Amino acid sequence: MDQCTRNAFAEERSTVNKAQKRKRTGKKQANMRRLKAKMAEIGEQQKRIKRGQMEIREKFEEIEFECDQLRKETLLISQQAACNQQRLNLMLKIVKAREDNNLSEADRLIQCLREGMMKQTWKKL
Repeated sequence: MDQCTRNAFAEERSTVNKAQKRKRTGKKQANMRRLKAKMAEIGEQQKRIKRGQMEIREKFEEIEFECDQLRKETLLISQQAACNQQRLNLMLKIVKAREDNNLSEADRLIQCLREGMMKQTWKKL
């Protein structure tokens, strides 16, 4: 091979190498753009997840507060029901004592009922 042919091959190889290099560089840049886009998308997804978690936490706290309120109300209703039952029992005993003409027992039970009502009134204040 003469010098001219060698130079032609070398030049052709150089051109091919440059083209391959450009092609590889272009692929790398495309990969970098794709990765950056994916990273941005992942970042947005993480932000949405974080917002969702915060919303769920707030809703959970609201539900927990409402649960506590319901427990308190249930306890109060239960206490009121117990007091009402005691008063009804006293009233029934008063009626029975009057039927038996046991007026002293009826008076004592009436006094107990009044005291219970007074205590209940004072608790409300």
